[in-house]
Amino acid sequence: MARSESAGDAPARPPLPGGVAEVRPDAPAAVLMVDLASQRVVYANEVAQQVAPDLPLPVSTEEWSRRADLRDLDGEPLSQTDHPLSRVARFEPVAGQGVSAARSSDLGSRREPLWVVALPLDDAPNLTGHALVVLLPVRDRTPVQEQAVAAHLGEGADGDSLRSSAVLATGLSFTVADASHPDSALVWVNPAFTAVTGYAFEEAVGRNCRFLQGPDTDPAVRQRLREAISAGESLTVTLLNHRKDGTAFWNQLALSPVRDAEGRTTHVVGIQTDVSGRVAADAERDRALAAERAARAEAEKSRQRLALLAEVTRQLSSTTDGEQAMHRLAGLVLPHLGDFAILAIVGDDARAQVGADGPARRGTVSGRDLRDVACAHTDPAAQPLLERFCAVRLSQLSPAGRQVLNGLLADGVPRHDDVPTDASASAVDVMSELLVDEAREIIRELAPSSVATFPLRGRDRTVGLLTVCTGPRSRPLTAGQIALGADIAVRAGLSLDTARLYRQQRDLAAGLQRSLLTLTSPTAPRGLQLAVRYAAAAEAAQVGGDFYDAFEQPGGSVVLTIGDVMGHDTQAAAGMAQLRSIVRALGAAGDDGPAAVLASTDRVMSVLRLDTTATALVARWEDGELVWSNAGHPPPVAVGPDGEVRALVSETTDLLLGVKAEVPRQELRTSLAAGTTVLLYTDGLVERRGQPLDAGLRRLQDELVALRAHELDLEALVDAVLLRLLPDHPADDVAVLALRVLPPS
Repeated sequence: MARSESAGDAPARPPLPGGVAEVRPDAPAAVLMVDLASQRVVYANEVAQQVAPDLPLPVSTEEWSRRADLRDLDGEPLSQTDHPLSRVARFEPVAGQGVSAARSSDLGSRREPLWVVALPLDDAPNLTGHALVVLLPVRDRTPVQEQAVAAHLGEGADGDSLRSSAVLATGLSFTVADASHPDSALVWVNPAFTAVTGYAFEEAVGRNCRFLQGPDTDPAVRQRLREAISAGESLTVTLLNHRKDGTAFWNQLALSPVRDAEGRTTHVVGIQTDVSGRVAADAERDRALAAERAARAEAEKSRQRLALLAEVTRQLSSTTDGEQAMHRLAGLVLPHLGDFAILAIVGDDARAQVGADGPARRGTVSGRDLRDVACAHTDPAAQPLLERFCAVRLSQLSPAGRQVLNGLLADGVPRHDDVPTDASASAVDVMSELLVDEAREIIRELAPSSVATFPLRGRDRTVGLLTVCTGPRSRPLTAGQIALGADIAVRAGLSLDTARLYRQQRDLAAGLQRSLLTLTSPTAPRGLQLAVRYAAAAEAAQVGGDFYDAFEQPGGSVVLTIGDVMGHDTQAAAGMAQLRSIVRALGAAGDDGPAAVLASTDRVMSVLRLDTTATALVARWEDGELVWSNAGHPPPVAVGPDGEVRALVSETTDLLLGVKAEVPRQELRTSLAAGTTVLLYTDGLVERRGQPLDAGLRRLQDELVALRAHELDLEALVDAVLLRLLPDHPADDVAVLALRVLPPS
């Protein structure tokens, strides 16, 4: 049982917690009207009927309290305690007290603390002698208990002032409207209503509470209020109201109809709370959240944009094939830039002038061409139609289309065709004017809602075009997409131009290499069959320092040379050209043997001060015998007519060329029977990173055995050796010179 204090030994009054923070005016409240004289509940709302179910009205307050199982905050039944809260069970006027109810209702499914307010309605017409009792849910038991103690341990506070201060402490205004009145006029308001709105009791009673509304009050909320009052339904809304001085405030209004014993709605009780601060805070929070979401969305867009640009750069830089790069780009830009895309490449020497003629998929450009090389559509079903469009569009340009395309190629400025301002036209109409025949029909079927074409600019010219389109059911291209397309076009243009320059360098180098590696004699030497191959390193410009040669001396002997200048670039190729010419000149000037030719080559390199180091092997075929001298080069491999494979090695290895001018050179010789095959090769064939050279030599010999080299055609044999021994991406150049001894004719 709760302990009571006498007024004389009352403790110091604890601070009153903020009631607004604890009472939940937004939750359903139980509302009763009590006849104070008979202590009977005569009217109740739906929530009150749930709290004390199956009680016909009118009913005694004691029975209603028992059925609702009201208890004080210590858990004692109100009918069994002397605690001041027992007044609630007798429905005496109460400023505000904490109780709890056990019944399942809209208040909750377990025992919940309630804040009870009981106010006399003596000033209300037809309600004299009645009290309004409202049971409001609260958030926490402890603050409610503290409020109860604070309210009832006040020093000398009279009932009226205590009632007013306690009710105001809840931050709630109460109103009662007459449901039978044609306009649902107010019949009673409490002092808190006056404090919040500025309207006195006399100014409010007799009027519909819409006088608080203004032109900026949401009409939809007004309509909901009218419908709820007309239907006798509970409703909680937040609407913009105005005080007497004209200032606006946000009012949370909970309407609760109360009914009599026959179930007729007699009054409508309103519980009002000024929630302007909360609404402002919510609005500020919403603005902050919206700003945060927008910032996150923008950051995500930026991240995706940077990721796409990085991927475009990575994909384009990983290939030196321009057409392959454009195929990759066509897939990358979708769906970021649109629904379908077309990539065209300008020929190497092209300038910005498109003619009317040309085969499918291309238009004539200053004697060269502009070719559609790639296209992609997000809809697989539309891909064949797009490919057909690419096959004909450049050859089916109208005069206006050729003019537009020439401008794009010459100026390098993107063109964006969106839905025109003229409502009678469309993007399809604009595009149709640039095409004729089948191309015009296809573009109408593709029906783009917008089109943008981005010139792909190289270092000094336009090297291609990227065209992106949005489909008929997609939004037109945005400014962000146009900017992204321009960034991608810059990267693609530089990549294409780099591929073009690489291709030109590669073609030039390949031509130089072919001219340098052409055998001196166009016919095979007497008694021998020859086969030669050159394979460039994957990362080089298809040119390097490897070389081979074959020529006859004045005495009729055949000289075979193979060498490798350090490096595999154009500088190595230049050194290779000089060294090959020196060896050829010295070998063809007389009948010197291989060792003498290499020794002379060393002396000439020293005199000319050639900054070149190279391995080399010079061999001479003399009537069934092979004589050779090796300057640090991998040993030849011989395959006998019976299939036996052996390396032609010496006990010591001579120095490389270009190391020392005066150094003795050894000569070795071996007899070769008819049908014998000898492979001369450079180290790229057998040398691998992380693998000993001896392992590469053994593998070469093993492959020759496995291939049954003595039975293969010589040309086929060389191809098979390269296929088996070279990796997919060779790191070094490889030269091979193979000879086979022919039987006597």
